[in-house]
Amino acid sequence: MPTYSYRAYGARGTVETGSLDSPSEAAAYQTLTALGLTVVELREGAAVAALPWWKRDISLGDGRLPLADQAALAEQMATMLRVRLPALEMLRILVQGAGKAETRERLERTARLVAEGMPLAQAFAQAGPKVAPVFLSLLRAGALSDALPEQLTDLARLLRLQEQLRGQVATALLYPAILVAAAVAVMLIVALTLAPALAPLFQGEGRDMPGSLAFFLGLGTVIRGWWWLILAGLAALVAGVMAQRARWGRVAFRLPLFGPLMRDAALLALVRSLALMLKAGRPLAEALRGMVEADPAGPFAPDLRAAVAALEGGGRAHLALAEGGRLPPLVRELFRVGEEANALVPVLEAVAQSVQGQMDQSTQRLLRLLTPILTLVIGGAVGALVYSIMGAVLSINDLAF
Repeated sequence: MPTYSYRAYGARGTVETGSLDSPSEAAAYQTLTALGLTVVELREGAAVAALPWWKRDISLGDGRLPLADQAALAEQMATMLRVRLPALEMLRILVQGAGKAETRERLERTARLVAEGMPLAQAFAQAGPKVAPVFLSLLRAGALSDALPEQLTDLARLLRLQEQLRGQVATALLYPAILVAAAVAVMLIVALTLAPALAPLFQGEGRDMPGSLAFFLGLGTVIRGWWWLILAGLAALVAGVMAQRARWGRVAFRLPLFGPLMRDAALLALVRSLALMLKAGRPLAEALRGMVEADPAGPFAPDLRAAVAALEGGGRAHLALAEGGRLPPLVRELFRVGEEANALVPVLEAVAQSVQGQMDQSTQRLLRLLTPILTLVIGGAVGALVYSIMGAVLSINDLAF
């Protein structure tokens, strides 16, 4: 059955793209229309061309459900599948319990496709909520076995661990962000309120203002006169960064201090997801391909693609990973041992525990290091700012003589 790629508008006006298996273009169009989509482009085979970044919807994420919501969805599906509830009835219950309008809409589309005879995994992939590739892989694997409830339970546990992992990284970045925001706020207060209040005292006496006061007065003048252009530039910068988040993600992995922490987080997510997919019975090549689809701009994606190509060519994955050299040496060696002994799942689970411990230590060390350093740096900068302004204030006494 041919596959048709489409671009359409949803009921809430958002642009949606995807693919659909259908016997003909007319049937594909009818199916998409029945799902509540307004089709603007439909073609057989290759995906529709991506829109330029300035025409895309601005979004703070990639459109996927938050990890916590994915975990809750997996747990709910596991519970209903354990009691052997039919897929269509399960979807109707999920629709009623969905808290977000977009999730409810996508689950309703999935239910329509299942009612027309499409398998659950295929319907979920084509019309369901946007979830991690490992979620869809487990649904496809579960269609061939009775272990889907247990696999979904393991997936929910994995997703919650990944949510905790993101929380660790966010915690490490929160304190520096607060200090920088506080420093910027102090500079704006001085430039927009204090400096303009002191400037007339010097101008009235025909005296030169101190250099620091003149600088902040000029900064305030620029902000007042060009605030709209500054805001437009910041908005364009944010839109460009969000549209090119994959490219900026590669840059973030090279940052000092934070780069290694983010690489460890990506490695931990990779190892855990790969172990889960292999445990579900997926072939190694398919599992590695799923990891590439989950994070195509990740630091290890090129090596994973090479490993997939090696497996499809009859070779070994660990040789391609060793040649790429992006994974840590210990992980590459343990992967080799696990692949040769046909025991990758326990090896990867052990690696995940080791990486988690290392990351916990790295996060604690980073916080212990950044807290005093940033406090001293930002405090020193604010102190220098206050000193310069106080110098300007005290020099007002000279104007009286």
